[in-house]
Order: sequence, then structure tokens, then C-alpha cells
Amino acid sequence: RCAGRVEVKHRGEWGSVCVYEFDWESKWAIVVCRQLGCGRVARASPFNRFGQGTGRIWLQPYICNGTEGALEECQHFGWGQHFCDHDLDVGVTCTAPLCWSIPGKAEPCRFPGADAVELRLEGGGSPCAGRVEVKLQGRWGSVGDDDWDLEDAEVVCQQLGCG
Repeated sequence: RCAGRVEVKHRGEWGSVCVYEFDWESKWAIVVCRQLGCGRVARASPFNRFGQGTGRIWLQPYICNGTEGALEECQHFGWGQHFCDHDLDVGVTCTAPLCWSIPGKAEPCRFPGADAVELRLEGGGSPCAGRVEVKLQGRWGSVGDDDWDLEDAEVVCQQLGCG
């Protein structure tokens, strides 16, 4: 839900969203992540690593200031009006707020009432290296998990926008 090709539903039909390839600020992605409740933008691209859409291209936003409540509130050419093809369909990876729902596992929130946490790496010399720490109920602490594996590390790296 917090990573993939961006599509919108209009008049009961899903369609993709495309942008100009020189839209480097990608403020549309800020709107998408917020609209989905998925935190901040980790990665956004008009060259979609999630694959090209098929069928309709519903939106081509050309001005977003990042404060809109929904993608369709960005200035666009009109529903179904666009000047790009599916090769410029957009994809986004959002940080997705983390939850501490299973002891020893930080994962994207999947249900109401889970405790959302902040995540950081400490003592590694760069923002993308170090010991994993979480802030839970106002306190920072290290993550200790005998079953920690590469999959867990990949989740942390994605959440922090580190690849």
C-alpha cells in the first residue's frame, strides 16, 4: 500500500498518473504519501521501477505545492488529459509509519491502535549506517532481536530512505 505505481480511481475506473521527466521536485509524491497515510517520501520517480500501467492515464499533475489534501487537487490538465505516455507513469515509495505490533519487529502499521514509532540509526557515522533504535512512547531504545535478518534490515533501510 505504501510503495508502487501510482494510480487513481475516477468514475469507477482505475488509471495511472504520469509526470514530465524533468519534474525533479516530485511534490506530487508528498501528496500521494500523505493521502495514503504512508508517511514521507522515500523515493519517487517518473521512470517507474514498479512497471508501466496499461489502459487509461487519468492524471498528469503539472503543479503541486505539496500541501494539497489529494492528488487531484494539484493543478492538472483535466481527467484523462495528458501529454505523456505510460513510460512516464509514476511510482513512489513512502516511509510508512512504523508500528511495534510484534515484539522485536518494526513493521508498517496495519491496524488502528498500534503504537507508531520513530526509527533512527545511531553510532554509524552516516544517516544510513549504525545501530537500529526506535522511539516508542517517547523513549529511544536499541532493537534487540535474535531473529534479526536481512529482510528486517531492508525494511529499516526503506523506511529511512537509504535504499
